Amino acid sequence: MDKNYLRKEMLKIRDDIEVVLKKQYDDIIFKRLINSDNYKNSNKIFTYISFGSEVDTKEFIKYALSDNKEIYVPKTDKIKKEMVAIRISSLDNMSVDKWGILEPKTVEKDKIGEEFDLVIMPGVAFDRVGNRIGYGGGYYDKYISNKNIKCPKFALAYDFQIVDKIQVEEHDIKTEGVMTNKEFIKV
Repeated sequence: MDKNYLRKEMLKIRDDIEVVLKKQYDDIIFKRLINSDNYKNSNKIFTYISFGSEVDTKEFIKYALSDNKEIYVPKTDKIKKEMVAIRISSLDNMSVDKWGILEPKTVEKDKIGEEFDLVIMPGVAFDRVGNRIGYGGGYYDKYISNKNIKCPKFALAYDFQIVDKIQVEEHDIKTEGVMTNKEFIKV
């Protein structure tokens, strides 16, 4: 199936999920994540900040910060199509980019992270062997490749975002698993 078509269809389905059901699913995924050995054994975590109909990561970020984890979130340069991971201490000092995504207001060199114990990647669709379809910008693929990040990489998704097979390209970065409201798919 064509990536662009699948992306468009999956986003439509995800955007149409009922608010109450989304909250229930988010709670299940949150508990699955914080109870995982990957989370428990991690000190430095790079995660996206959820927006729109994505699985909520804001509660996870708050929880992990209160659990004394170092949390890094993306700051993107849309012109250069680059991303850096910035350490945060809360979600308070953020700005909203033109797509409605929260990100740190500034890039302070001493807050940039490049080594992590766990990366939580966003995505639109996933298969059971670790392939993913993102939003089409390639930010995570490029960042993880350029920084040679070897730690476990997981995604958070609703069960309907799991598809049979995703066509991949050479530069696409796989996940080691996907945590859904129904299961933890380990690759």
